[in-house]
Amino acid sequence: MVEDKVIAKLQIKDKRFEIWVDCDKAMDIKNGKSNDIESALLVDKVFKDAKKGEVAGNLKDHLKTDDVYQAALKIIKEGEVQVSAAYREKQMGALKNRVIDEIVSTAIDATNNLPIPRKRIELALEQVHYNFDLKKPEKMQVEELIGKLKSILPLKIGEFSYIAEADPQYSSVVLSAVKRFAKVKGSDLEGAKIRVEFTVSPKDRDMLLSKLKELTHGTISLVSTKE
Repeated sequence: MVEDKVIAKLQIKDKRFEIWVDCDKAMDIKNGKSNDIESALLVDKVFKDAKKGEVAGNLKDHLKTDDVYQAALKIIKEGEVQVSAAYREKQMGALKNRVIDEIVSTAIDATNNLPIPRKRIELALEQVHYNFDLKKPEKMQVEELIGKLKSILPLKIGEFSYIAEADPQYSSVVLSAVKRFAKVKGSDLEGAKIRVEFTVSPKDRDMLLSKLKELTHGTISLVSTKE
């Protein structure tokens, strides 16, 4: 793996302390995901000017330790880590995927009441030219992007509603599967046929319907209803 070398720095009064770190690993420490300072620290020294190679002195007086690794942890956690273009691009890609995942999980094609494939949303995204922002709340970006996508896609947000009917011997497995992947709105397990009414998200719809057919050996009746 190629190192993404950047500087992390901490200013204490008139003293500056700098270290050379791997951006991705240092940001994991900064964000509380790791404490692996040995992997993050690329040069086992603390500098007053990292680019000039000027080593800092009196670490204990200002950083409360003589240990380079403990000092480096303090600098990363309490100071500033430069963010490289490669790291920013990686984070933007991850943000984009999370926002698209959220839309795919709730988006329905208003013309046929079917889930909208991820690929179709990705192609539409190229047309609306939405600018993702690492500093903006993801929920807000989901809502903004849905608004833009509605201008070129017959998109609506919601859940699918179904009524499932099956033979009584399948009552436990059908109800269990529905409870695991959907929301039960009502059930009647006492008649000649069991009846379960439920709503399911677009992302879980195909999987759940397939599972119910498998559990009942294809004998289940699944009727789509409108909310």
